[in-house]
Amino acid sequence: MKRKRGPFMTFILSCIPGAGQMYLGFFKEGVSLMLLFIGVLVLSSWLYVDVLGLLAIVVWFYAFFDAINKNSMPDEEFAALEDHYVLLENVQELPRLSVGRGRKFAAVFLILFGIYLLGNDVVAIMAQCGIYLSYELSRILTRYIPQMLISFLIIGLGIKMILGKKSDLQDDDDKYLEGREDE
Repeated sequence: MKRKRGPFMTFILSCIPGAGQMYLGFFKEGVSLMLLFIGVLVLSSWLYVDVLGLLAIVVWFYAFFDAINKNSMPDEEFAALEDHYVLLENVQELPRLSVGRGRKFAAVFLILFGIYLLGNDVVAIMAQCGIYLSYELSRILTRYIPQMLISFLIIGLGIKMILGKKSDLQDDDDKYLEGREDE
């Protein structure tokens, strides 16, 4: 049950990402913000990409100010708010993702993630059998290759966005020029 609460306790609980939202009764939003915050920190630590940890700070600020702002809304506006998952507003539609860029990106990510996990398991099994890799080779397999794969994915996504934007701009220019010719 969502309802406005005291400003002091809302402030205190808002210091924990998602806890302020749950205190106000927005459980879906609170849990998803907590999972997003912790997930970004774990991913940053696991991939040794410290810069990714900065995204956790953004999630924290969003969660903090969102809870404070919700609690300070007028009563009728607060009552009209709906609880939803952050980033996945239509979570029931997830199994029916259309074949598109997002699905391809997710598939590539999952395949690379699976290869990484499989590689870690192979290295662990080899160690159990008494076959040890050098420290340098082990570090390359468990740290640098995953970082490079994520870097390539980010670069590829950026290039795809630029090329997509160029074609969208070209289409807009073509439509504009056609409209001018009609005059």
